[in-house]
Amino acid sequence: MMNIYKKIIIACLVLFTVTANAQNQNFPHIKTFGYDYVPLNDRLNEATWLAQHHDWIIGGGGDWDATLYNTVKNANPHTKIMPYLAYHSISPDNMEWMENWCSNNGFDPEDIYYHYHTDTQVKILNGTYITIPGYGSNGSAATLAEARVRVRWNGGWVGINPSSTAFRRAFEALALDRLVVTGLTNTYMDGLFLDTFDGIANSGNWTSHLENTIELNPNGTISEEDVYTVVRQDLTDAKIELEVFLKQSINDSFVINVNAADIDIVYQWFPDIYMDYRDATMHLSIEYLITSTSNTNRIPRLVQAYDDMENGREMFIRSQTNYAPPTEIPYNFTRFILASHYLINHPNAHFMYHAGNAGNYGGYPYGNFSATHWHKNIEINIGVPITKTGTDYWGEPNTNRFFEFASGTGYKVLAREYSYALVLANFGSGGWDNIGNNPITIDLGDEYYPLLADNTNGPAVTSITLGQSEGVILLKSPVAVLGIANQQEIEVQTYPNPVKDILTINSLEQPIESYKIYTTKGQLVQSDSLVNINQINIASLTSGIYLLEFISNQKKVIVKFIKE
Repeated sequence: MMNIYKKIIIACLVLFTVTANAQNQNFPHIKTFGYDYVPLNDRLNEATWLAQHHDWIIGGGGDWDATLYNTVKNANPHTKIMPYLAYHSISPDNMEWMENWCSNNGFDPEDIYYHYHTDTQVKILNGTYITIPGYGSNGSAATLAEARVRVRWNGGWVGINPSSTAFRRAFEALALDRLVVTGLTNTYMDGLFLDTFDGIANSGNWTSHLENTIELNPNGTISEEDVYTVVRQDLTDAKIELEVFLKQSINDSFVINVNAADIDIVYQWFPDIYMDYRDATMHLSIEYLITSTSNTNRIPRLVQAYDDMENGREMFIRSQTNYAPPTEIPYNFTRFILASHYLINHPNAHFMYHAGNAGNYGGYPYGNFSATHWHKNIEINIGVPITKTGTDYWGEPNTNRFFEFASGTGYKVLAREYSYALVLANFGSGGWDNIGNNPITIDLGDEYYPLLADNTNGPAVTSITLGQSEGVILLKSPVAVLGIANQQEIEVQTYPNPVKDILTINSLEQPIESYKIYTTKGQLVQSDSLVNINQINIASLTSGIYLLEFISNQKKVIVKFIKE
């Protein structure tokens, strides 16, 4: 028996508690955002929930008025608001606004748009084609307005012309107008979401065929590749001009975020838009980090996204399943999504778990944000990334980034270690039908407690079996011993350890108020007050390892001891 005086300093373990400060208290381990296109003006309860759970609310649809704005800020003054404007096409109401602005400010309204010089077929989002007449000797349009370029979104909305001064000035005025909180004086929102930034620049199957436009290729002598090079440059330049204008008009902390949809668009399809302006900190929204499932080809994207955030880029990243009821989303796949978020968690990252198909606007998953934009596991504080001995996925030693935990033919298991958890995600060949296939059993090298869907934990394990596109959050201590606490160190002395009957407690800081004893599976077996008492009789406990939780001035500390 070890009759020694043992001094233990243990950092408190923390379970999320709802407060009015999401940014500073709710989720110290991960920042989250809420995102939607639908109006929130008639859904104030939902807006309150969003504010209490997220650092940012993106979207909201329609104008933000004083009632909605005050509802959000009263629920959480730290939550920021970022409404959206389409930046690939122009909605009918915005078309009218911008055309009137041009007429009143010495610009030709038609300069807002590109126009076709020949009749052109455009493929729209539902997979059908529409034919837009061209204006000129090779087209059938009677007026220039009939020949406006269309994009695939929203049934073929009219596309923008970022190459023209008229569009740039009119859009700046429109953005500033839409950012004013209706009913409040000199009150603006905190950012602007441009959706979808690359839409007009798509070439190939979903192209708007800008090679057929009067403005970019009047004689048809310029190659398609060269046309789109100009457009992508003009899109980026117009965005930077817009950001400068809004920062000068509102404040220097104002944020412009552009939606790149799939992460492949950033790093593979349009790197000339997104990657050449890293110094300009073009903040991005990634709608699809993990989609139906993700294969090993997505791992380099995780590396690139993390590198970008290290270089100052702020990212708003969500993972969509692309499935909605009646399809059931397997919990192990949900954990794969959440683990992927934790793999690239960073001070410049904001995440959203999204259950369902984004195409179902107005219905599921938009009827209940708490069920579709959230998963309960986010509430468990797994701490901060910790430095690991050995090399990370980049091949660099002694970092706190993610690393390869196991690999074999057709799969790679990535991991990242946090203060209170280890997260694992098994990347395989991908595909919804392959979730859970080709399971492998991994030796963990230590004892962990798998986090379950209801925020309880399973029994301690030293190995875990994961199929492809499955993940797990492995806690270092049971959920039951996690408590609301300050993340501060408390100095406590306990002896002896191992102990037979009487355990002596001495707090070096302040009196201990009460205690609880748990098994390593999280079962509460003993508790009592410790006021004016510094000894605990544990003679009735069976031999084994236990977790002793102290409570002192709303702080909690957990000490492990052995009962002989």
